Amino acid sequence: MRHHVTLIWFLVLGCGGGSSGSPDAGVDAGVDAPPSNCQPLGAQGQFIRRAGNPRLLAGRTFGDGKQDLSIADPDVHWDGTRYRVYYSATHATTFAATDKVPVVRHASSADRMTWTVDDAPVFTISADTAAWDRLHTEAPTVVENPAAPADRRYLMLYAGASRAFPFAGYAFPEYNIGAAFSADGITFTRITAAQSPHAKAGLVLTGQQAYPGSTGAIVSDPDVAIIDGVYHVWFTSFACTGPSCGTPTDSGIAHATSPDGITWTVREAPVRSLLRASADRKSGGQQPSVIHDAVHCRWELWLTNDLGAENDAQPTELANTMGVYHADSVDGLNWSINYARARDLQWSATEPGERLGLRTGIDVAQNTTGRLMLYVGYDDQNVPAGYTIPDRTTAGSRSGVMTLNVATRDLP
Repeated sequence: MRHHVTLIWFLVLGCGGGSSGSPDAGVDAGVDAPPSNCQPLGAQGQFIRRAGNPRLLAGRTFGDGKQDLSIADPDVHWDGTRYRVYYSATHATTFAATDKVPVVRHASSADRMTWTVDDAPVFTISADTAAWDRLHTEAPTVVENPAAPADRRYLMLYAGASRAFPFAGYAFPEYNIGAAFSADGITFTRITAAQSPHAKAGLVLTGQQAYPGSTGAIVSDPDVAIIDGVYHVWFTSFACTGPSCGTPTDSGIAHATSPDGITWTVREAPVRSLLRASADRKSGGQQPSVIHDAVHCRWELWLTNDLGAENDAQPTELANTMGVYHADSVDGLNWSINYARARDLQWSATEPGERLGLRTGIDVAQNTTGRLMLYVGYDDQNVPAGYTIPDRTTAGSRSGVMTLNVATRDLP
């Protein structure tokens, strides 16, 4: 029997992931109790889509004459003067070309409307044909640590893989998580094999670390943060056991911490308080985005957690989601979430940029008391020539393009 696991697979596009950075950070229960100067939480609005969507479309041509065929997994931050986003893309000569290469892009915007995309990618797959991440390098998440050595000021975690999950009935790569550092947030370099706890360049966190003793496991979609000198990461996780890994045992958001961004200790996998059903360890959702609100001594988390055929009304069939749920916490470990409530953002067939569907991998940034959300949609407007999206028809695809869109909460 085929196992349907709510994880993102590559096709011609990217893997999933959300993320957060300083000050968009998270922390686990090991942190001290909130200080006494916490400000009371005032009234909050709801997320609203902003006029002008979509902000970016796949199909942009770069200086090398090639195009980005996709946009996925945005990781957005506010640095005090501008928004900065890292995202996954697939770079190739044309949509039909066979020279597709996964890359990580960087773009910035001061006004949320106009985004300037750097011509050169900030990261890409390993050139080593034996590397664990030679085929997939996706779902970037970046955090700045001003206290780190200059060449490690920025830490990027990413999902990588070199093959499909090696058991019949599963349709996703064998993802693990890697690390790279940068002095400027623009050019990232993998850690060396000598620095890796697994003796493989880049590799820092594996499925077996999250689920020791499992027959098979993956970790993906990291979301990194730093609080009081400690790195934290929330990530998608999955494990299975038995002959041919035929029995899924765990699926959900997991949490780990690290003193240096390289050596990670898994704190909880999956995080029980984020499960849809407390007795079902497979009901934990995926692709977290976490921020730390230091003023109110509060943590917020967004995740995807769809049920059954919820997404079947969407014309596309490629890592779809109905939207994201919101959770909050006072300690970063014990979360409050109500899956009976409406999602913070839910797919709408009438909204520009998402007429054909909504993709997993939504991310949220903190700007004082406001929030900026970036999300990826599938659209049938302004489609570059030859671009298609997998769909539910007998033909298997239709004309379509991936888009990057903006929603805000309590921002002008």
